[in-house]
Amino acid sequence: MNSTPENATDADPNAITIEEANALIASKLPILDEFESLPVNLARGRYLSEDLISPMPSPPFRASAMDGYAYRFADNGNQRQVIADSFAGHPGPNQLSQGQCVRVTTGAKVPDEADTVVQLENVSINEDQLTIQIAPTQPGHHVRDIGSDCRSGACIATAGTRITAGIMGLCAALGIQQLNVYRRIRITVVSTGDELKRSGDTLSEGQIYDANTTLLAALLTDPNFDVRLGEHMLDNPNSVNEALTSASVNADFIMTTGGVSVGTHDHLREVMESRGGVELWKVAMKPGRPLSFGLLDGKTPWFGLPGNPVSAALTTLLFVFPALRHSQQLPSAPLRTLSATSLNNLRKLPGRVEFQRGVLATDADGNLTVSTTGLQDSHVLSSLAQANCFIRLPVRSTGAITGESVTVVPYEFFGQALI
Repeated sequence: MNSTPENATDADPNAITIEEANALIASKLPILDEFESLPVNLARGRYLSEDLISPMPSPPFRASAMDGYAYRFADNGNQRQVIADSFAGHPGPNQLSQGQCVRVTTGAKVPDEADTVVQLENVSINEDQLTIQIAPTQPGHHVRDIGSDCRSGACIATAGTRITAGIMGLCAALGIQQLNVYRRIRITVVSTGDELKRSGDTLSEGQIYDANTTLLAALLTDPNFDVRLGEHMLDNPNSVNEALTSASVNADFIMTTGGVSVGTHDHLREVMESRGGVELWKVAMKPGRPLSFGLLDGKTPWFGLPGNPVSAALTTLLFVFPALRHSQQLPSAPLRTLSATSLNNLRKLPGRVEFQRGVLATDADGNLTVSTTGLQDSHVLSSLAQANCFIRLPVRSTGAITGESVTVVPYEFFGQALI
């Protein structure tokens, strides 16, 4: 570990832990259980609102797994008479007499009275006379039973499952055309501050371009979310009130960035106190300590995110995403963590969990390594764009030394592709 000055700390007695903050938020959230019906081919990435039950078996008939010949295993000898063909989509006869067989192709129906398929490569054929050269050792060989893929009435996927290409393919195989999914969550993202201008506008002295709304809208790009940009808030109570009212129209969640600190012109917190209350204010983490949450007018969840872009992005990842899942009663999805060897000395003060941006890689021996992106100030977007993970340093940690194992949270939301 790196040495730090004696008694140096970054602790805040008024801050709560990440876990406490998420529990508090979850206890206040409304449940969004409305659903809609979508064609299967439009449902990828959405969440099922009910268990998905198979309406039929797949395959619906006994099918051949090989090109070959279907016959009765119990018949004696290796000689068979070929009496017909059964091709995929064009089934042959179901009755067989002693010593008879039917030529079958992959996926074709196996005759009802046959129980075994010998593959084409293991026979010889002379006109309609078949000689089995390498015989199957048991009945049922290369025969796909009815429902061997999926039984009728089986649960394909439970409510809350994210619909994948595999599920869609299975639905198509079962003739399922529509799926009931949770409706999209409507999210309004609002930026605050007199200093912010939209891209393309002319900057005056002391002004900057608004990066947060673009960053957060991109982070929230998901088939389950309907994201819109709300009316920009200026640094006065009237503008804040009007923008919040506008943002709440047809919104399930409101996210604002900036204006929640203790500055003279930070009015958002005081307005929210008068319109429903603020349930939390500080979280023991870095970046992202000044996080606020409440219910606007007692009903619409509001997240007051920090104004610095990296802080806004990280708090979205740690708090907004879990809240969105909780509101739709979806299973929690903890952030995936890995262990990697640090290639740099990392410094921090004890007192807060710290998330530093890093680049996760694999060395020549196949071991995971992580290197810092450099300057970790919460306004530094360039380091977020370069990174593909956060390095998570615990509350009491003072950092890490080169060669030490650290915990990393890989992501592909903000920067470079993951390994």
